[in-house]
Amino acid sequence: MKIYLLLISAALVANFFPQDDTAYFKHKNHLSISANYQYGIILPTTDFVRGDNLTGTPLQKYQAYTIKILWQNPGYSDWQRVYRGPYYGAGLTVGDLYDPREIGYPVSIYGILGIPLVRWQNMELYSEFQFGIAANWKHYNPVSNPKNLVIGGGMTLHLNIAFYAFYQCSKNLDLGTGLSFVHFSNGGMERPNYGFNIITPSVELKYHLNTRPDVISIKPPGRLQRSNDLYFMLGYGDHQLPEKELDTNYFAIAGLSVIYYTQFSNAFRLGYGADFNYWVGMTALPDGRIGPQGAQNVTLGLILQPEFIIGRLTLVGGIGIYASHLKFGNFKQLYQRCGVRYDIYKNISLGVNIRGLKFYCAEFLEFNLGYRIRWMK
Repeated sequence: MKIYLLLISAALVANFFPQDDTAYFKHKNHLSISANYQYGIILPTTDFVRGDNLTGTPLQKYQAYTIKILWQNPGYSDWQRVYRGPYYGAGLTVGDLYDPREIGYPVSIYGILGIPLVRWQNMELYSEFQFGIAANWKHYNPVSNPKNLVIGGGMTLHLNIAFYAFYQCSKNLDLGTGLSFVHFSNGGMERPNYGFNIITPSVELKYHLNTRPDVISIKPPGRLQRSNDLYFMLGYGDHQLPEKELDTNYFAIAGLSVIYYTQFSNAFRLGYGADFNYWVGMTALPDGRIGPQGAQNVTLGLILQPEFIIGRLTLVGGIGIYASHLKFGNFKQLYQRCGVRYDIYKNISLGVNIRGLKFYCAEFLEFNLGYRIRWMK
């Protein structure tokens, strides 16, 4: 899992350096470094956070220290012109949830993409997306850490969706402030694993090591070639069933998704499809053994899946409903999908998604291999 997520995170960063445009490397790259400080609140979505922990008090505060290495160029590639000069790079964050005995100090590494929303003369507003991994947790242990039902293993995903405003203080210095939603969980691979959800304001100081890119003068690329795609995705994950006790039984989830996409713009496409999954643990026996296997282990979901196209990288979203599910019933439970996908060769892709419920509870991690059939418009 760790190696796979590192590869996907590296692909997110590598995607921003196009391999099919050798002239790109002859241009001047505009590098910056930034230091960010976050101080926010942990959302009280679990009993552990609300006070059922060894401290006996609610966990409310979160702070984090971040270093980022970023590039921003004046439209050398089509995707840069489509997104009007975004910034991109990598980050390292050390977090503090004010309970080092039970939680530790998580350390995250991730890829970064910042997309401009509005630009004024000396101020810019961006949305920022971070995706990677977090480690150094003190996770659940039935003896030494019995209350921590939030983090079940030593590694989780790091997901951060933020909005930032930057003011140009000088030729090389920007002062920024932002608001982020941060999520940590391992997708139920090692339970108990309710995950942390955090809302945090932040301040950021960014220093441009050389001249700023002339992003104001970037011209849109016009209408690029678009397509309709029929996409087949093989997904795999595993998870543990018990939420509040140590368990050594892992149950596989294997699936096939079939999604038809229509591309509406240079950056956006929308998919309509179905997810078929076989859950080995759906019929598990009370003692943890594998139960009878058959049609009752199969679920069918119908999903609407919007995606943003960034070169060979795709940011994946989605909301679906279980049309058939042994435990939830038919058309009674919504589910969500959030992740990234990277085209490794022609029509073949690798990706990872978080499958979740209730928009905050991770169901499982969906590692996937995809193949598309494409019709150019």
